[in-house]
Formats: sequence, C-alpha cells, structure tokens
Amino acid sequence: MMKMKNPKQRMYTKELEETAVRLHGHGGPFMVVGLRMGLEALNILDARGWFDIKCEAELRWAPPDACVLDGIQVSTGCTLGKHNIEVKQGQGLSATFKHGDMGVTLKVRPSVLAKISGSLEEHDHDEENPEHEAETRQLMDELIAMPVSELFEIIRN
Repeated sequence: MMKMKNPKQRMYTKELEETAVRLHGHGGPFMVVGLRMGLEALNILDARGWFDIKCEAELRWAPPDACVLDGIQVSTGCTLGKHNIEVKQGQGLSATFKHGDMGVTLKVRPSVLAKISGSLEEHDHDEENPEHEAETRQLMDELIAMPVSELFEIIRN
C-alpha cells in the first residue's frame, strides 16, 4: 500500500484552497471554515494527517453547512473512505479531532455563523451575479484572516 510520507501542511495557502475548490466544485465560506478547522487541529494535536487523526463533525447535515466537511477532508486527510471522519446531525457547527490520546473540539462561534448565514441569505439564488461572487470572496478572505480565537471556541479534551 502506498502511503503519504510527508505530513499535511499546517498553513493556509492559495494552493490548499485551490485543492479544496477542485474537490468541492467552488469556493465558499463554509469550505474555508473547514480548512481552518483542520489546520488548527493538526497544529494543536501535532498530527501528521491522513491516518493518525480522526474527526467527528457535528452540524446541520445539509448544504451549505455541510460544505465544511470538504474543507476538513482536504486540510486533514480525514476521509469518508478511510472512515476517519464521521458526521452527526446537530445544532451549530463543531468538530472534535483525535490524535492518539489527545483531542480538541473546535466550535464555530455563533457570531461567525450568523455572519456567514446573513451573507448567504442576502444573495440566495444569485450565484451568477459578479457582485455576489466578489462579496463571497471578500467573506472568504475575512474568514481566512480572522484570528483563531475569534473564529472558534477551542476545547482541549
């Protein structure tokens, strides 16, 4: 069996985002949140990714919230095929990551969810509009630049 030898990258880059867009089909704020969740978990847990990390996400199991899962898969290497990511229906948006006997839960702050939801509702059914595309990119950039402490509540398990 061929396994990845190098650890997953732990910094947000355009290349990482482009990989996620190729998997997901388009960019969006929830995908960015998933990328940020996975990167933070790798850093906190000092995990290599792919095989030494597990994720249990709790969210509204429908788009657009579920788009976070593609970001988590790209950033951590947790995949449905390897069964090291599980999804549970729930309120809010959180993910618990495990590496060995260490764990961390990242909960997206309600203010961040409200900001994303407000932006998405404002442009519902208007995806082809260039103004919508520019505003989505602006929101994605804000989420990329947002300090971790403003984006997530972090609970070490």
